[in-house]
Amino acid sequence: MNVQLVSNTKGKVTAVQILVKDWKEVKRKLEAFNIAESIKTGYNEMLQIENGQLEEKSFEQFLNEL
Repeated sequence: MNVQLVSNTKGKVTAVQILVKDWKEVKRKLEAFNIAESIKTGYNEMLQIENGQLEEKSFEQFLNEL
C-alpha cells in the first residue's frame, strides 16, 4: 500500500493519501470487522440471557434498538 503524508507549512501532518483501490480494500475490511464485532456482541448477550445475567427482549424491543 502506497501511503503519502500531507503536511502543512509548519511540517505538521494533516492528511494521509492512499490510492482509491487501497481505500476500497481498507473500507471492505473495516466493514467485515464491524460485522464480526456485532456478531460477537450478540453472541455474548445471548450467553448472558441464558445465564440469567441479562433480561430477555421481545422482537419488537430488539427492532426498536436498531
